[in-house]
Amino acid sequence: MKALIRTVWVLGLIALGGCGGSSGASKLSTANVALLYVVGQGQNTIQGFHIQGSGDLVGTSVSTTATNPRPVAMALHPSTNFLYVANFASNTVSGYTVDHTAGILTPVGEALAPTPTGPSPIAVACDQSGRFLFVLNQGDETISVYSIDGVRGLLTQVGAPFATGQTNLQAMNLSPTSPLVYVLSGPAPSKISVFSFDTNGTLASAAGSFQSLGTTNIGGMTIDPKGQFLYAADSANNGILSLSIAQSGALSLVAGSPFPAGTKPVAVAVDGTGSFVYASNAGSNDVSGYTSKAGVLTQVPGSPFTTEGAGTVNATQPGFLTVDATNTFLYVSNVATKAIAAFGINAADGALVEVTNSPFPEVVAPSWIITTK
Repeated sequence: MKALIRTVWVLGLIALGGCGGSSGASKLSTANVALLYVVGQGQNTIQGFHIQGSGDLVGTSVSTTATNPRPVAMALHPSTNFLYVANFASNTVSGYTVDHTAGILTPVGEALAPTPTGPSPIAVACDQSGRFLFVLNQGDETISVYSIDGVRGLLTQVGAPFATGQTNLQAMNLSPTSPLVYVLSGPAPSKISVFSFDTNGTLASAAGSFQSLGTTNIGGMTIDPKGQFLYAADSANNGILSLSIAQSGALSLVAGSPFPAGTKPVAVAVDGTGSFVYASNAGSNDVSGYTSKAGVLTQVPGSPFTTEGAGTVNATQPGFLTVDATNTFLYVSNVATKAIAAFGINAADGALVEVTNSPFPEVVAPSWIITTK
């Protein structure tokens, strides 16, 4: 079955190359179709790559860009012109302009130091309008808000940091369609708190938070592109929670949730249509794939998919994962082996086919991956 899936996916790539036979397919496979950036433990840098039509990763002409100590998370501005990095050890956010052809990153402003945040920032996200940047500060359990200069990408802090009222902050997601912020806190049982913000970027607590029960320990979460569902990985119970998002932002469990995953799922990603959901399983070194219909998850053919690479048996400990900007490939951070596993996505059923040269070695243990065209 997996061989059949690989054949169908490869034929799909050839078809996209047009009627030029093998020459067209070859041009497709080596053409640059998107950009990928990664940060992780081991260097205070951002690594830049071109994504080729085959899914292969090739370093940009300036493949390493310096940032402040210990970059841990990134956010792309809705315009895709600016990239922001949360630096955990230096309590700063670094901003960069993106050259969409060469992939080169240039610090915003001239001779400007990175923007100060609260202590120990662990997550960063832009709102759907591109007016505000939100930074989650683990050290004092606050959210810092910044207005964004849409022309230069410069940041200006909006008021004092907002106290979340929660402890042991772990992650943050913004709705792609509404002025809502979701903050994950722990330890078990985990809680996902809901906050709203107004046109000035001022935050306020909102109703409809989700308080899990028992041993539920959420390792990561994401929101589908339509802002209708939030998916969360329960590392302790090997399941994926599916939560419906009401118009008010309130969260409620979808019937049948949680849905089975591999061992110790830690992160979740959704494709650009909201049809397919993927979870990285750090304990079983693989990725579970699902179709999503009204938030109900059903595993795709061939799931789970190993991240170890052909002919190898390694504990890869997959972590962060993302679907690329072309909605064609899934990239997974192999934390233990300092690599990125790459898969083609079958558009018909969401099944994954490993890219031929995957996994791709990295100089860091990847903690965050972001892509753009």
